Amino acid sequence: MKSNLKSKWIYVTAGLAALVLAPLGAALARPTQCIKPETKCDYDLLCAFKVDLAEKILIYEAFIRNSPATQKAPKQTRQGIKYSGKLYQAALAQAKKEDPSLSGEDLASATYQIFVSKVRESLGQQASKYKDCKSLGTTAKDQYVGSWSGMLTDKEDCNVYGSKLVGNNVERLTVGDLKDASQGCLEMWDGDRGHEAIHQDACRARLANKGAPPQTFKSYVEEDAQAYRYSLEQSSNHLKRLQLLCTADPKAKEFRERADDLLKKAAQYQQNQASQP
Repeated sequence: MKSNLKSKWIYVTAGLAALVLAPLGAALARPTQCIKPETKCDYDLLCAFKVDLAEKILIYEAFIRNSPATQKAPKQTRQGIKYSGKLYQAALAQAKKEDPSLSGEDLASATYQIFVSKVRESLGQQASKYKDCKSLGTTAKDQYVGSWSGMLTDKEDCNVYGSKLVGNNVERLTVGDLKDASQGCLEMWDGDRGHEAIHQDACRARLANKGAPPQTFKSYVEEDAQAYRYSLEQSSNHLKRLQLLCTADPKAKEFRERADDLLKKAAQYQQNQASQP
C-alpha cells in the first residue's frame, strides 16, 4: 500500500507505545490518576510503569540507532548506542519499491512512516521480554495502559488532534474528545501529550521560518528523539515514585533492581543529550 503523501497529517509517535499495547477492554472510565498520595506498594502499578519506561527506552534506542546523525558520529556511536540503520534501510527500500517516483521530502516522509511501523513491529517482537513481571507474581495489566492510539499534528496549522483505532481504521478527533473516549492512567496520557507538544512547537517553528529547508528522514528521526527524551524523563519520574513505595518490600527487591537498571539507562540518555543530540 502506498503512503498517502498528500495527507496534511504528520503521524507522530507519542502514541507509538499505545498502538502496540492498546487494551481490548479496560476498567478505567477515562484517563485517571493512578499514583495518588494514598497509594501503597502496588505490584500491578509498579509493573505497568516499568513496562512503560522499558518501552520508551527501546523506542528511543531504535531512533538513535537508525539516525543518519549517528552514522556520522565518531565511531558511529551516540550515547553508547551503535549505528545500525537496519530498519531505516529496510524502510527506504520499501518506500522506493512502493513508489519509484518518490524523491526529496516525499521520499523522506514515506520512509519515516514505514520506519515507524517497523519500530512498532520490533517492539511487538520484544514484548514478552520487556513486559515480564514474573518476579512480582503479576503480569502487565491492560487497564493501566492508554487505549488512545496516537496523536496527530496538522502540517498546516500545527494543531494536535487525536486518533482512535476503530476496528482496522483510524478515526481522527479533537484531543479533548480523544481523552473523553480513552482509558488508562492519567500520568501516561499527560506524558504522551507533553511529548506531542514538542512536535507541535517544532511544527510552528518550521511554519514561522519561510526559508526552512525541506524535512529529511534525519530531521524526522531527530525530532522524535528529542520528544522521547522528554518521555523518558516523565516515565522515569513515575517509576521512581513507585520504586520508593516498595522499598521496604523484600518480595519486590529483584524486580526493583531490574527497574533501577532501566532508570540508570534513562538517566544516561538524559545526561548526554546536550553534547549528543
